[in-house]
Amino acid sequence: MAEPRLTPATSRRRGRAACLALALLASACDDVPPPTKPPARAVEAPAGPVVDPAVAHTIASGERLFFDRAACSACHRVGERGAMYNGPNLGVGDGMTEPLAVRARLRRPDALPIEYVVESMLDPDAIVVPTFAPGVMKAIDELPSQLSDGEIVAVAAFVASQGADPPLVPSDLERAKARIPAARAARAARRAAAQAPAPAPAAPTKAL
Repeated sequence: MAEPRLTPATSRRRGRAACLALALLASACDDVPPPTKPPARAVEAPAGPVVDPAVAHTIASGERLFFDRAACSACHRVGERGAMYNGPNLGVGDGMTEPLAVRARLRRPDALPIEYVVESMLDPDAIVVPTFAPGVMKAIDELPSQLSDGEIVAVAAFVASQGADPPLVPSDLERAKARIPAARAARAARRAAAQAPAPAPAAPTKAL
């Protein structure tokens, strides 16, 4: 069956209807808000305490010395690092249940942990850890490495940073440096006392 022929009037009406539909569609699109970007994810601050950059550099230098030229790792381990443990583990392990910074406060409550480490490095027999013998560890400034005072402070900073809470600050390094002469003086006095001849026994006296 043939389709009915459109008259000009019908074509105009259909054209106007199509234009009206397009206009309504465009208006509806204008009411739709543009897509929004998802909110940016907040950047979280790193966990844990923030270490002063200068102190962090000193600790890193001390770590390199500890495992290299100073040869501390020939006798001491730090946790699982190091092959020998003729001396106490300076981290946790080999019978040590607390890190060095915690143990130092118990052994020298009147000093900072880093000061205790400096004393132990320069005057090893000042405090002898239980189960270890005196006279075994040599003073670090008498070893072939012959560390400077600054290098001694760096190694002490690395050791004292094990379990340090709060972390080390620049003034701790200054106090460690100031401790060096006192530790050397105490070592000299200890050696002098050990080498002094024993006093002669008193001559017996007759009772009157």
